[in-house]
Amino acid sequence: MRVFYSTVIAYLIGALATQAADVVTYSGSIGSLPIILELTSPGPDGLRAGRYAYLAKGGDIPLHGVKSANAGSLRLEEEKPCTETLCKTASGELTDVAPIAAEWNLSVDGGRGISGTWQDKETGKTLPVKLLKKGERSISPTEPDLLSNLDPSYAQAGTADPMVLSRKSLPYDFLKMDRALEKGTVEDFDGNSYRMDVDSRTGLSYPVVVTIGKVDPAPLNRYLSQQRLQFALPAFSCMAKAYLGFGWSGQDANGSTGYDGGGSVAVEHLTTRLMGIAESGSYWCGGAYPNNFEDHRLADARTGKALVPETLLRGWVATNGDGNVVNPSTVADPSLLSFGPNEDLIQFVIKNREKSDDETEKECGFDDLIRSNLAVYFTKDDLVFTMKGLPHFNFACTEDLLRVPLKDARPLLTDVGARYFEVLDR
Repeated sequence: MRVFYSTVIAYLIGALATQAADVVTYSGSIGSLPIILELTSPGPDGLRAGRYAYLAKGGDIPLHGVKSANAGSLRLEEEKPCTETLCKTASGELTDVAPIAAEWNLSVDGGRGISGTWQDKETGKTLPVKLLKKGERSISPTEPDLLSNLDPSYAQAGTADPMVLSRKSLPYDFLKMDRALEKGTVEDFDGNSYRMDVDSRTGLSYPVVVTIGKVDPAPLNRYLSQQRLQFALPAFSCMAKAYLGFGWSGQDANGSTGYDGGGSVAVEHLTTRLMGIAESGSYWCGGAYPNNFEDHRLADARTGKALVPETLLRGWVATNGDGNVVNPSTVADPSLLSFGPNEDLIQFVIKNREKSDDETEKECGFDDLIRSNLAVYFTKDDLVFTMKGLPHFNFACTEDLLRVPLKDARPLLTDVGARYFEVLDR
């Protein structure tokens, strides 16, 4: 499973309802090049910090506030990408001061816009800057340095559970994703169709539904757009780590998409009632180990509402954050719950699962893992019991355990779950 910083995001979204805006998002241009910019309110020293990105590239660049002699003016210094020479001392330690590539001299128009100049420090080349306010959000500072609180790693949102991000909670990142994608080939899925559209900045593709019977695909595509954003945010975060201010450490992955080791999405189920997709691969942006992941997601095809697969089956026990057993139907957001199989379901899977070779069985201990890491997903024709959330050291034990044809799966499904499968109407 990909484990990123969903807890931080949940806090940020909640904070929007109770705090004044601390960060403002702008869009506009440097010269003729479209950009977006996110800028903090002044800190205790009266200075601001920010990040900006060229929309054609997507990677964030850190901006540091500099004191100005002119009241009402705004000066920023733009970081230069790190190299071993620029960002490490002779002894191999990280430097304290980031290398600077350019200087911004700006004025703020009553909070509605920003204008001024951008100047390259080496060549002296100067370009006009014109920006208009597009949104604002609150942050909960955890570091004395304002820039550290804007590190895009806060927005690494890929998790195994549905989570909804909005233009209000992340205006800057939504603007970043609001651009034309490279359209893929239309693929048929049992009479319905979809494309795998590619973001050229990251190389990541994600499905877009083209036709789905007589059902309007718009709600489902809004859900997929949300999932695309969450899948892409870690890639943009890793790209930003080319800079000292956003966590450059000298590891090879810093400045890459992080998905260079693999990141793919496949459509597993697509009917006029239900869509299932699988995200899998490996993400590494530095550190000891990569985040290997295999996440299966579901959505109601008519409403575009994310579904937790376990809620469609009998035999799953839901617990809240306090560890109390709850009825998922009584909870506003089931994605915040933890699900585990009851003893009857555990024994059913143990009794009927397909066994691996003796060595794999011994090394993995599947009967124990079933109790702690059992999951379920749906293909075109089958209900599949599998493993999820295994740590790096035994991620190789992530495998499918038992496939049950959907036509025979009625005893395993709740009444609500059964209504998602046409084969059970007969």
